[in-house]
Amino acid sequence: QGFVRGCLLNNLAHELSLADPDFRIALAGIFAGWRRAIADKLHADQQVGKDEHTDPERFAALAVAAYSGAMSMAKATQDAGVLRDCLAGLERSAPSPSQGALAARRRNRILPRPGTP
Repeated sequence: QGFVRGCLLNNLAHELSLADPDFRIALAGIFAGWRRAIADKLHADQQVGKDEHTDPERFAALAVAAYSGAMSMAKATQDAGVLRDCLAGLERSAPSPSQGALAARRRNRILPRPGTP
């Protein structure tokens, strides 16, 4: 089926963060942008009465860190199973319900189970 090459951003962060301070700052900005986008969505949901009990910034940090770690583990083991496990864990801890069938179709397209086309 191919190789798990990992996340390009993680690959760059692992290789260049200590070698090039300017590049490290740029990479940190990308991670911060991901976290901000997730937190902004959660704040917007809270404005319309959805899940007032979740801390958007903390959940965003968890989501980005879990994804980044899962990508590194999948690359190291050449097994996407950890990505499926990470996604399932994030869905269980997500502040609002997933988008049903659309989320399931997207998940299956991105992370097919072994032996499925």
